[in-house]
Amino acid sequence: MSLAARLLNTIERVGNRLPDPVFLFLWLILGLIVLSLVGAGLGWSAVNPVTGDLLQAESLLSPANLERLFIGMPRTLADFPPLGIVITIIYGASVAERTGMFSTAIRGALLNAPRFILTPIVVVTGMVSHHASDASYVVVIPLAAVIFAAAGRHPLAGLAAGFAAVSGGYAGNLFPAPATR
Repeated sequence: MSLAARLLNTIERVGNRLPDPVFLFLWLILGLIVLSLVGAGLGWSAVNPVTGDLLQAESLLSPANLERLFIGMPRTLADFPPLGIVITIIYGASVAERTGMFSTAIRGALLNAPRFILTPIVVVTGMVSHHASDASYVVVIPLAAVIFAAAGRHPLAGLAAGFAAVSGGYAGNLFPAPATR
């Protein structure tokens, strides 16, 4: 087994020992709530370096913050532009995965493609993917891992290639695009 394969297998083993990402986020949220309670209780404050205003630590469980959370949540979700396209793409990808369309299409596309061209295809696709939608991080990166796995290559290598390509595509691209949407 090559050094790269051993390294990717080690990364995968360590990653598999991590708890589910949902629990990681829940623990971080709970930690932040506790930190806000401690900061508010001890009277922590800081000066905004731009405006010079004094900022006081405030509990995330204060009535004003809870009201802002629950009343403002629908508006926050409705005003978040990428959410609609991400949900649509996730629905479509879920249907395609469960019906077997992804695996059939990937196998069909890779059947005659030389293995050495797989990485350049993923990289170019990732670089130009943000022209299609803002959801390229959500779609291209996992799809690259699936494509690499279907081709018999390590999925973490596909994940890394997809992430680097999408990130690099936002910074510099083959085709010019507006910096803001």
